[in-house]
Amino acid sequence: MAKNFLRILFSFFIVSTLMTSCSKNTNDPNETFKYWSGFVAPKNIKLLKGQYWQSSHFSKEYIMYLKFKPTKKFWNEYIEINGMSEEKNEWTIPADAPQWFKPSENSKRYYRNEEFDQGSRYFYDTKTNICYIYEIQL
Repeated sequence: MAKNFLRILFSFFIVSTLMTSCSKNTNDPNETFKYWSGFVAPKNIKLLKGQYWQSSHFSKEYIMYLKFKPTKKFWNEYIEINGMSEEKNEWTIPADAPQWFKPSENSKRYYRNEEFDQGSRYFYDTKTNICYIYEIQL
């Protein structure tokens, strides 16, 4: 009985160690997109800049910044599929945002229509089609 308990305890220790050592951190836009979405970026998106941090916690806590240029069709479908609405309220860029994260004055700002809002925002420049995404899940 004691041997089985020790085996279970040891197994739990190994699994928990592996789970807590899997944090992710990158400034590569391709890796950022893949970590965030779980997929390689489709051809109708040109990735420009990215920054991604993910904790080693099993709940997938992360902060992601992405600058990219999609087709208008892609962006419109993204907004619709994710149930987003345009936001007109004041919004402040987080202090930890990378220097390149600067949506223009021509950008429309969107948010997800969800009860719990941690501050994720999605920007679309109507003149250049450049998009910025700030997404946080803590």
